[in-house]
Amino acid sequence: MIGVKRELAAYQQTMKPESLAMAIVGPGRVGTAVACACQEMGADILCAFRKDEGSRRAFAFRQRTGVPVLDWRDAAPVARAADVIWITVPDREIVSVAAQLCELDAIRPGQIVIHTSGALASTALAAAADCGARVGSVHPLQTFADHGDGAKALSGIAIAVEGHPDVVQAAFAWARRWGSQPFVLAAEDKVAYHAAAALASNALVALLATASRLAPLPDGVRSLLPLVRGTIDNVQRLGIPEALTGPIERGDVATVAKHLEVLMGHPEARAVYLALARATVPIAEAKGSIGAAQADEFMQWLGSKTGGD
Repeated sequence: MIGVKRELAAYQQTMKPESLAMAIVGPGRVGTAVACACQEMGADILCAFRKDEGSRRAFAFRQRTGVPVLDWRDAAPVARAADVIWITVPDREIVSVAAQLCELDAIRPGQIVIHTSGALASTALAAAADCGARVGSVHPLQTFADHGDGAKALSGIAIAVEGHPDVVQAAFAWARRWGSQPFVLAAEDKVAYHAAAALASNALVALLATASRLAPLPDGVRSLLPLVRGTIDNVQRLGIPEALTGPIERGDVATVAKHLEVLMGHPEARAVYLALARATVPIAEAKGSIGAAQADEFMQWLGSKTGGD
């Protein structure tokens, strides 16, 4: 038996990470993108597992990948045959899914088990590690709004990797084949990293929704998109702080005061405006468009507006 285990370990070491057999737990948007990207690099996606086999997401997964979606209760034989198990379920389910896979005898020693949460470390897979798996987290710094983009969603982006050294090594190989930029992220930095991602993506949607409600735009939020794209292009081309424009960058207190006056009728939008205005002042100072004295004056004045005029 010991000889068989040694032979298996030696075989696994010679396998290319790009050609491993994989299973997906959670055939949603992220699971679909991962499956498509891994298929394109030569991996064999054996199947996906979902408790509700007939769901719309399971159907979309099958359409995009051609991979069967099996009932959760049938997980053990196929999952144990996989070299890699991707757990692409919501964060709140990761710990319990790992535990249930162990209870189903679906995890074997030496397997790689990965979750794709941005906020949770690989310790969320402690149950799988106790079963002898090598665990890690692989988080694409990307938004997944639907199943449509498939592998394209993982191309040209950053991929945060954390966990067992073997997982880190394999994930780096996969990410490079996807055309992405992998980087190692310490477990203790994951929550701050995910908060940054939420601000850059989710908060942007909320910000645009808030902005679009303030004025009668001809095409609603779509009227703002060229402005947003231009700003993002400027950040990419010039960087921060050089990409900053607007009344605070110009030191135009009078215009900011008018904004805050009109926003008195929109208290939630006013609170957002004030918070972002205070965050804008040090960027304008770093750009050199306002001096230290004017920056201090701006901050004191904006701070006094928090509780009313």
